[in-house]
Amino acid sequence: MMMSGDKMGKNNIVLIGFMGTGKSHVGRYISKKLNMEFYDTDNVIEKKYGCSISYIFERYGENYFRKIESEVVSNVSQNRNIVISTGGGVVLDKNNIEMLKKNGVIFLLDGSFDTIVNNLYGNVEKRPLLKGTDWKKKANELFLRRKKLYYNSADYIIGIDNKKGNAIAEEIINIYNLQI
Repeated sequence: MMMSGDKMGKNNIVLIGFMGTGKSHVGRYISKKLNMEFYDTDNVIEKKYGCSISYIFERYGENYFRKIESEVVSNVSQNRNIVISTGGGVVLDKNNIEMLKKNGVIFLLDGSFDTIVNNLYGNVEKRPLLKGTDWKKKANELFLRRKKLYYNSADYIIGIDNKKGNAIAEEIINIYNLQI
């Protein structure tokens, strides 16, 4: 089958979205199902630097983290035929999105704030931007601040409310298969 030049280069599946939307779970499922390599940018950072994202935030600050996140995005996005799950703040730097779009189709995992809060319960201590007492308020402020960036960055928007991770992954696979 002949592919158009534009689609031919876009064979990566890139997942963006707010923390707690299931990007890592969905990405792992897709990579297994399509026999593609899986990269979680946060995990790549933790392996490369030998410490947690929380530690990097606490020790060096968010600006430093965003700098190394961009380096990882730049490196990972040059690969072909992979699934990339990004950190929730990847959209804060438009260069990240441009790099990811060169070889990839970007899927936004989009959920209501209630769904996100439910998904974050029990996992907040791993989220450096939510540290402290009123994590829901902090999360809501971040969510509202980033929402437009997510929408503007996405090629496809996938609703996650009231869906299991595997169903979300299958929806993405179906759309992706129409692209290639």
